[in-house]
Amino acid sequence: MKIGLIGTGTVGGGVVEILEQKEKEFRDFLGVRLEIACICAKSEEELAPFKAKGYTVTTDAFSMIQDPSIQVIVELAGGYEMPRKWITAALENGKHVVTANKALIAKYGHELFPLAEKNHCHILFEAAVGGGIPIIRSIQESFVGNTVESLSCIINGTCNYIMTRMKESPLSFEAALKEAQEKGYAEADPTFDVEGIDSAHKTAILASLCSRRYVDFESIHVTGITSITSQDIQNAKELDCTIKLLGIFNRVGERIDVRVHPCLISNDHLLSNVNGVLNAVFLRCDNLGPTLQTGAGAGRLPTASAVIADLVSLARRTDSGKSVPLPMGWFNKENAAKLLPMEETEARYYFRFTTRDRRGVLASITGILSENQISIESIIQKNVKDPGKVDIVVITEKTAEKNAVAALEAIDALAEISEKSQMIRFLV
Repeated sequence: MKIGLIGTGTVGGGVVEILEQKEKEFRDFLGVRLEIACICAKSEEELAPFKAKGYTVTTDAFSMIQDPSIQVIVELAGGYEMPRKWITAALENGKHVVTANKALIAKYGHELFPLAEKNHCHILFEAAVGGGIPIIRSIQESFVGNTVESLSCIINGTCNYIMTRMKESPLSFEAALKEAQEKGYAEADPTFDVEGIDSAHKTAILASLCSRRYVDFESIHVTGITSITSQDIQNAKELDCTIKLLGIFNRVGERIDVRVHPCLISNDHLLSNVNGVLNAVFLRCDNLGPTLQTGAGAGRLPTASAVIADLVSLARRTDSGKSVPLPMGWFNKENAAKLLPMEETEARYYFRFTTRDRRGVLASITGILSENQISIESIIQKNVKDPGKVDIVVITEKTAEKNAVAALEAIDALAEISEKSQMIRFLV
């Protein structure tokens, strides 16, 4: 199978490296031969090391896509618009596609998958979600005898590293982020990760696969980790919990509940021990029950290995004459999922209120919670370093999101509240 590779960065270089290492093994033991016919990058400078090794190179992706001898295009450049054009052109030219581009799949999958089905082409994207964790193939193939009832995932290594370090050491969010940047785990501009956007892309893709309905990532609730403080981390420890940024999917009758936000997780839950830059996906299925998949969520070789797995799978399918792609034509806007509005979701809540140390403030807070039909499970009062202030931590029983938000707005309007209050949901 002849391959056209677009992108020579971290993952693209890893794909070339693995193919060079494994070419004989793939041929002898798997019966497939994968050949990089052409490599495309933005500049001659980026292509020079590959040209020196004897690879055919180009800076014109469309000329490579139009080459009739190339059967599959591997897109590893990233971004939205140009990859969309390249993949569209590849599919229209009858070429299969392998990509690690979760943002592209989340934003334009609704038009690319139907186009692939129309042209009898495969789009494989295992590397787009979870790096080296084979979660896409598991949902599409291994779990076909099951209905996925719910899914909770730690799907962004940057955020998981920050949350882990804040728990292990008394680091602030800012200090933990700086450490992550110094170690190369976070970008200079970390917005895409810490605001939950990357997790939203991936969670929307997983929710689409689990529900077999199109989930628009721009329609789901997303909250990042920038408001989490070291005090919240410490309070979580005292509650025998851990705070993680989670992507969540639940079936609720004919609707689905999809969201991304920080969660308090009991320390006896499997996800609580997934630390550092690791990713994990925890699923509950009707026949299989609970299952956890975990592993490296990013990085040169883990992500490249997922691309290679897709290429080997594709080569074996096409070689055996099974050219009909996995059915993904349902991934379109006409087949959109019915999403449960965020205000209708239910959870137990952690509230942290920083108040002026005045008589009657606790009564005011509990009164507002009662007015909004919120029952209290426990209250913890803590002194803070600033004299004259006190932290009040309230753990609620399960209630609707709309009640929690309304109560928080009313409490924040009190004169006694000195800082914006914190709200974190427990994983149900």
